[in-house]
Amino acid sequence: MFEKKDKTEGSEDAVDEKTSEIERTLETTRDQLLRRTAELENMRRRHQQEREQLIFDANKRLILDLLGIIDDIERTIEHASESNDPLTQGIELIYKSFTKTLERYGAHPMQTVGEAFDPMKHDALLEEPRDDIEPGLVTREIQRGYLLGDNILRHAKVFVSKAAE
Repeated sequence: MFEKKDKTEGSEDAVDEKTSEIERTLETTRDQLLRRTAELENMRRRHQQEREQLIFDANKRLILDLLGIIDDIERTIEHASESNDPLTQGIELIYKSFTKTLERYGAHPMQTVGEAFDPMKHDALLEEPRDDIEPGLVTREIQRGYLLGDNILRHAKVFVSKAAE
């Protein structure tokens, strides 16, 4: 009778030990799976961010190159002889179409004249002594600045007021 209990108890201990070992292995495997899944998700997220950054940088380079053309069109319109001239009207239509296309891709001009000078957005070319407005305000815009979303695409080149001497 005692021998059977010892054998049964021994078998139960062996089964319990084997069960515990399997549960530990299962827990370790589950933990590894969770870690690898999280690692894969982080890698996917990082890849998506890198892809978006590459697209943003490519768009930024292209739009920067196109801004020179916009500047030329603006100067052409500014120096056009007649606003009723069909050629001038055609150039104005091209300009409007061009700016709408840029806006569709998130590029838009900054508002600068009358604003406080901000070295993060403006490049000051000259300080003008002025009595009629307070110092530190943008008085003229020489080259328009542009934003791409909320990021500075191109700084505006401006004249800034200073106190008259």
